[in-house]
Amino acid sequence: MFLITGCGRSGTSAVAKLLDRAGVSVGRQLIAGDAANPDGYFEEQAVVVLNDEILARAGLFAPFSMATRAEVRTAARPYTDEMRALAASATPAWKDPRFSWTLEAWLAVLPEAPRLIVCLRSPAEVAASTLRYFGRGDDAEATAAALHLWRAQYERLIEVIEAYRLQALCVEYGRLHAGDAATVAALAGFVGCALDAAGVRRELRHHVLAVEPGLQPLYDRVRALRPGRTAAARTDAGAPSA
Repeated sequence: MFLITGCGRSGTSAVAKLLDRAGVSVGRQLIAGDAANPDGYFEEQAVVVLNDEILARAGLFAPFSMATRAEVRTAARPYTDEMRALAASATPAWKDPRFSWTLEAWLAVLPEAPRLIVCLRSPAEVAASTLRYFGRGDDAEATAAALHLWRAQYERLIEVIEAYRLQALCVEYGRLHAGDAATVAALAGFVGCALDAAGVRRELRHHVLAVEPGLQPLYDRVRALRPGRTAAARTDAGAPSA
């Protein structure tokens, strides 16, 4: 199974659309599109509902909020039966930026370790796109909150990927939207099917901004995710810590 994740506004919908159009189903009841994502979000509605419940219980909806891995696992515990039932009948792929927080909880109920597609975009672009999405304009506090979320989500993803030795591939938003052949080929090889990059809506990219120097090291760590670097089976049902 493939899980598509990464900070919101980082191209997760574009990647999920490519897979779905290539025959790798990402869900049965998908959330419909809107002005921000006219082609749709390509998210399994029941999965998103559960992830939202977990985030709410863990206190991860407020700006600048944080939760430990243990707190997220505890927050997910009341939903274990529902999660297990969804996992048992899952389509070949699911997409949700919220997996950046809830991934570890899902590992305990999925039949096997998933392969992760981690979408990555400049944090400045993510912040600008997030503010545009919510109609916040030039809001310094909201920008800081978006950058905090970007850092926290990728740090958590890296931590869980390394703890469970998961296979993961980074897909850079800028390269995908530029139609970079190597990026599309790497993704196609990872999922094992041909992909038509013509489906990427390049006109939907409204911001082109550099990575801030202070966040460059984390950006580079995520960008380096490749199957060969993370390809190792889980040795047990979990590696809880933190």
